[in-house]
Amino acid sequence: MSEKGNGRRDGEVKKSSAEVLSFPQSRVSLPGSQRPFHDLGYSKMCEQLGMPKEQTTGHWCSRCDGIWFGYLLEVECPVCGNRDG
Repeated sequence: MSEKGNGRRDGEVKKSSAEVLSFPQSRVSLPGSQRPFHDLGYSKMCEQLGMPKEQTTGHWCSRCDGIWFGYLLEVECPVCGNRDG
């Protein structure tokens, strides 16, 4: 068997002593996460192109406090015109 640059021989498996650690903070709700989001609908471009709803991308509008759906590169909220996310 030949040695490679990793210091092990072919076929050897390095045994790990690592344990799986739980991360309780990943289960902590964020402030305001209990509120439902506002569905702001679909963009005009999305409707003009006739895109299937499954192919749209969700975008957050901080001014409307909701999510609108549209083409990947669109940036303008269809409700308020906000372009800053």
